[in-house]
Amino acid sequence: FPKFSKTRKYNFKRLLKFFKQYESLFILPKQDPKTDTSWLAFPLVIKENSPFTREKLVRYLETNNVQTRPVLTGNILEQPGFVSLRKKWNPQKFPIANEVMERGFLIGCHHGMEEKHLKRLEELFTTFLKPYLNN
Repeated sequence: FPKFSKTRKYNFKRLLKFFKQYESLFILPKQDPKTDTSWLAFPLVIKENSPFTREKLVRYLETNNVQTRPVLTGNILEQPGFVSLRKKWNPQKFPIANEVMERGFLIGCHHGMEEKHLKRLEELFTTFLKPYLNN
């Protein structure tokens, strides 16, 4: 388990460093300094003003054999199992949760990923994002 954790943390830091160049398009994850997360997946939220949709990017990645996942809950108040909570809380009063639900997704950064996988991710994102950057 310590080796798995070390690899996951490395993969997360590597991806975070890579995605820093695209902060104009994505909201990047931030780790609370009081925690020591062993990341299984790397979360990305496409900014509202980005010139592409989550669906377009995810379709591109999946077509190129990169698995993605939606953020499991986003705004939990919008999930069918929690409809009774809407009497107490209005889902629209949680704009950040809605933003994550609408434009967030996950890519892997788990311990099974090797250098070749990280490079492939970087190549695919670079290719997809190049037309959207203001050079």
